[in-house]
Amino acid sequence: MITLTTTVKNVLIADGNRRFCGWLQQKIEAQPNLAYLGSVHDGRTALLEMERLEPDLVILGLILPHLDGFAVMEEAREKGIKTKFLLVTAFNGEEFPKQAVRHGADGFVIKPFQWAVFIEQIEALLDTESLSKTGEKGKTAAETDDMDDLIRLALDDAAVESLIGDRITELGIPAHYKGYRYLKDAIAMVVYDVELLGLVTKVLYPTIANTHQSTAAKVERSMRYAIEAAWSRGDVDVLHKAFGYSVDPERGRPSNSSFVAKIADEIRLQLRAEGMPLI
Repeated sequence: MITLTTTVKNVLIADGNRRFCGWLQQKIEAQPNLAYLGSVHDGRTALLEMERLEPDLVILGLILPHLDGFAVMEEAREKGIKTKFLLVTAFNGEEFPKQAVRHGADGFVIKPFQWAVFIEQIEALLDTESLSKTGEKGKTAAETDDMDDLIRLALDDAAVESLIGDRITELGIPAHYKGYRYLKDAIAMVVYDVELLGLVTKVLYPTIANTHQSTAAKVERSMRYAIEAAWSRGDVDVLHKAFGYSVDPERGRPSNSSFVAKIADEIRLQLRAEGMPLI
């Protein structure tokens, strides 16, 4: 028979979405058996804080500046950091579970999720006594509110993705090109973290490649081909109105980073105008 411990467990959050981190912080601080250590928003800082704080559990996002979630787990294992990783992501590809385990995840949850499901994962990983039992069947009002909050966060992400898709389609990027998907991911990452524009080669391409089981070189090339296709088939007036100042005179099109920067800036401005400021 397994004896469950009542020891308080320390939890660190590492996720690029600050609003999601704030939501998780509130939920964790309400749990008597969990201690919130803090939140970080890039991979390198996550590793430093793991070494300094020695958390029992790291709730880890996949998309992070400097080092993505997969790389964070791999480096942590190489450094001998003894912590459990609970990977949280909106990606739900067929091969994702195998990828997550292969890179070092002890568990993973797909957003949006119910808090009861999430806390059960934490219990299983940390071998703690139940943190979520209510003594009642079915969803409690609090659980329903939790799900509503997460759906709202997920809808914000979906709204960003929809705006990006509409804009690059308008510019003539063929939706069936791999570069279309890669550009959407790159633009979304920059919408949430402008500093990534200075890390296109070191962070953006490798992170997108990991997510889609590709390579950084293939991601760069596919994005470039997609942009070239738009410039050869798209509406010239629309393209020049949007990118006139940033078109490479030798190639007749903007570079990948210029394209991503321009569309990300447009999306951020539109979100602010619609009352959805990004933290």
